[in-house]
Amino acid sequence: MNGRMVSAELLKLRKRRGLVVWSIVLSIGIVTVVYTILEILHLHNPVKYGPPGGIGGLQGSIIGLSLGGSVAAILIGTAAGTADVSNGVFRDLVATGRSRLALFFARLPGALLLFVPMITVGYIVIAACSVGLAGSLHTPDLGLILRGYAWVLAVTCFDLTLALGLASLIGSRGTTIGILLGWQFLAAPLLAQASLLGAARQALYPRAFDRLLPHVLFTDQGAPILIHSAAVAVIVILAWTAAALGVGAWRTVTRDA
Repeated sequence: MNGRMVSAELLKLRKRRGLVVWSIVLSIGIVTVVYTILEILHLHNPVKYGPPGGIGGLQGSIIGLSLGGSVAAILIGTAAGTADVSNGVFRDLVATGRSRLALFFARLPGALLLFVPMITVGYIVIAACSVGLAGSLHTPDLGLILRGYAWVLAVTCFDLTLALGLASLIGSRGTTIGILLGWQFLAAPLLAQASLLGAARQALYPRAFDRLLPHVLFTDQGAPILIHSAAVAVIVILAWTAAALGVGAWRTVTRDA
């Protein structure tokens, strides 16, 4: 893998205008529109609608950004994982003599180069609004803002990596998107409530990320915190990451050209 291969992967994704536009909408547009509406409501009726900023505003918007950003990450990850096969160029790339592993692992930094600036701008929007639109509310300090950014970046980049690996394994973008959205927003929350599974529920990566969320920003949505050790949470996330990249690399190496 080299810089030219990574740049080529980035170019493939940037040329897909629909993908780029919808990823921007999900990672930047939604939070911008929500804060705009909340501020208009506050200015129109400050008695009924409080300031949208402050720590409470950051708390809600950071969860919203992580959800929208995760969907954008899944879209980009699945596109990166299936681009060569769906475009019919995988055979040509293999015929050039390039290492198949290099072809696979160039996809991840290429996808991250497209995605990370988007989610960063989205977080800058909510951080600026949480401070600038706080009114009389307590504003988050720089340390809390940076910890929140690190958490959002970790969650969304993990989802991108998982999507890329699974898409490379399955070879179908639509199927991979359906599986990941169904698992993340339906199956995983239901399994987290299944007490019969006992300690096995600690293997659910959404709960691992809940454990790593800064306590000030934690929003209880009815699901228990299953993982009480940050070290266990990190191990769970790393294990899922390694598994996703492992199966994606294996399928790329063994796929018929």
